[in-house]
Amino acid sequence: MTRVIQWATGVTGTMALRHVIGRPDLELVGVRVYDPAKAGADAGSLCGLADTGIIATDERDALIHADADVVLYMGKVETDTPGCFADVCDLLASGKNVVATGSRFIHPRSLNESLADSIETACSTGNSSFLGLGLFPGFVGESIAPVLSRLTARSSRIDVREVLNYSTYASHDLIFNAMGFGHAPDDTTPLLTNTDYAASAWVGTATVLAEALGLQIQSVEGYRDVATTPRALSVAAGEIPAGTVGAMRFGVVADCGDTTLAVEHLTRMADDLAPDWPTEIGYEVTFQGKPNMRFHLVIGSHDEDHAEQGCLATAMHAINAIPVVLNAAPGLYDLASISPFVAHWRERAPSPSS
Repeated sequence: MTRVIQWATGVTGTMALRHVIGRPDLELVGVRVYDPAKAGADAGSLCGLADTGIIATDERDALIHADADVVLYMGKVETDTPGCFADVCDLLASGKNVVATGSRFIHPRSLNESLADSIETACSTGNSSFLGLGLFPGFVGESIAPVLSRLTARSSRIDVREVLNYSTYASHDLIFNAMGFGHAPDDTTPLLTNTDYAASAWVGTATVLAEALGLQIQSVEGYRDVATTPRALSVAAGEIPAGTVGAMRFGVVADCGDTTLAVEHLTRMADDLAPDWPTEIGYEVTFQGKPNMRFHLVIGSHDEDHAEQGCLATAMHAINAIPVVLNAAPGLYDLASISPFVAHWRERAPSPSS
């Protein structure tokens, strides 16, 4: 049985925790939390299940030195990149494999050479393996687009796009402090108002896709556009005043010579904002070439919350990657270099907490 540590219990982390507890092939041995109110709670109570006997802790070093096979790392790498990479390196050096979600883990070398070198050194020290993945980024451009390319003779441009409504996403830190919703359009306080920083969220996707297709990126240009809301909005993460940012799109365009790769995220806080932008909810991959193709993926049915179901898909991508990461030779992997893998549906029905 594979011993698992769940690191962080936000929306995606809580979903991962529930499924780790419910699988007969996985044994939960530790839970890392950041909220002091969660420390000391039973892992089951954190995700609506019966008690497990595993107590959550906010003591980082206790889990660095714990005995486990793999860590599902879901810390806030978007807002604390150095701290999260330090966590991952310490975990890897301690002998634990790591599967991590978050845009900056998708292709660490395209983000920062020294960070990638640190992961590789930690993998060598601990005889361990690392894989970064997700949904967008971390699956659509990195896994679906390469598979679709099998149907093409050539393509002059490949576009990968995510369109979502984030009004139900409850993370105040991500929505306001990182992305910049609810701020004046010219406010440079939020992290993603820095175009280079915003572009770095998607350069990993473009790099993994280029590697999968045997292309060389010659240059990358990032962008971020915003639209304001004409009325005040009350969303899950907080209040968005009228006249502040209510919709945004940001991404990268990578020049690979004869082929251009474009990766874009488009998010609204109300469906009627920025009506001139693409509006169809979901994930899209388009090829311009021979033949022209358009692929559209929707996660969650019409009566389900698309953002919430996307978090579930991210959690399951990480869980389903565990066997291939455990079987890989020590080292730093991405979705272009790891062996292909599929779901391993061996699950027991969890008991709801009373």
